Amino acid sequence: MEVIDQIGLYSVKVMLTKKYNLDISEESIGTNVSRLTNQIWKLIPMREHEEDWIKQLDTVLVELVGLNELFFSPNFLQILAKLEGLRSEEVEFGIYRKTVFECISLLRDFYDAK
Repeated sequence: MEVIDQIGLYSVKVMLTKKYNLDISEESIGTNVSRLTNQIWKLIPMREHEEDWIKQLDTVLVELVGLNELFFSPNFLQILAKLEGLRSEEVEFGIYRKTVFECISLLRDFYDAK
């Protein structure tokens, strides 16, 4: 399966790695992206309500690293960098919230590129 991911003026081919010799359906990918989007979104109310958002962030990061093993897209590097930056307690909530939404948008862009 080959997908084109638009980054500015550059087109980057995104290839599904058949690492486990599995054919992964677009429906499965869409379901996973939707679930992961929800997991990223949960970071906002968890921080707002002073819940353990760091543990949620770690869970999301582990899954994104794994997803990057199956797919290659520059979006994953951007998402990982942005989420890693949220670790700082010094990031004000408005920037934190904006960054979470940017990550969600990048994740959706990856899927919509298909």
